[in-house]
Amino acid sequence: MKNGINYPITLVLGIRRSGKSSLVKVLMRKEEVIWIYIDLRKFEGKNYLNYKDIIQEFERATNSLPDKLKNLFRGIKGVNISGLEIRFGWDRENKVDMSNVLEKLSEISEKEGKKVIIVFDESQELRKLRGYNLLYPIAYAYDNLKLRFIFTGSEIGMVYKFLKLEDPKSPLYGRAVTEVYINPFNKEMAIEFLKRGFDEVKVKVSDEELEDTYNNLGGIPGWLTYYGFYHIQYKDHKTALEKTILTGVELIREEFKNFLLNRQEAKERYYTIMQVCKQGCRWSEIKRAIEAKEGVRIDDKEVTGLIRNLIDASFLTKEGEIYRPTDALIAKAF
Repeated sequence: MKNGINYPITLVLGIRRSGKSSLVKVLMRKEEVIWIYIDLRKFEGKNYLNYKDIIQEFERATNSLPDKLKNLFRGIKGVNISGLEIRFGWDRENKVDMSNVLEKLSEISEKEGKKVIIVFDESQELRKLRGYNLLYPIAYAYDNLKLRFIFTGSEIGMVYKFLKLEDPKSPLYGRAVTEVYINPFNKEMAIEFLKRGFDEVKVKVSDEELEDTYNNLGGIPGWLTYYGFYHIQYKDHKTALEKTILTGVELIREEFKNFLLNRQEAKERYYTIMQVCKQGCRWSEIKRAIEAKEGVRIDDKEVTGLIRNLIDASFLTKEGEIYRPTDALIAKAF
């Protein structure tokens, strides 16, 4: 990631709770650059976004800059500075142009002699943007401005769908990007992660309990952190594990509901696929299960499309000919 910020665009990709946001925030503390951090997780439950949503997030991030830098935005059409606060207009009469905002940030970069890095955390949410194509100002900045972008994403396929890097009609077509993948810990790393955490708070946990934790939760740093928190709180391995699994299942079910927001017509098919694939399954098993439930023939392409959407959203992964959940707790949620 440190190497990636020397280039215009870096993608930081990994399944949910793999530690992407945490790593970016560590980078933000360590690197002496000007950060514009846009947290898009707040939009996970929305069907769509508009220009107002995005420009107001830019407004919040820009207001975290030092006052001397905020004052440099004076004179831009659609920007109002009252006291120490910046306001970006979003309505038709007083709309700030995103390209002008990016140009000003690039000027600040040159003036201060520091990189300006814009982070879109959980950037797959940007695919919901309606009535405005954010790719055009990003492509303009890529070609002409001294700015860097980091896009993090849990729904890896959806991030690629938003950026359209391989679509000849996309403004970002052909642009090179740096890709950083954050993978779950293997067993050895997961146990070491837990040991170090418990050592910091001077709590003793047996090797058998740590191994049992990995066997139940896998190597997702987020779940391991929940377990550590609950163990410190309840001082009991079994309770901590049960609480973590309960919390995880509730979160996954909510995330799956968000995934289904614009897919209600295929809702039951998606649930069928996840139930069939809890322990791993083949394409043919998925098709048979849907057809058996509905009592009709299903087109092969339709089945493949449903599976592809679940893979793009990081609920399923494919290993050889087998589809399985990306996370041990996903199986428990269905």
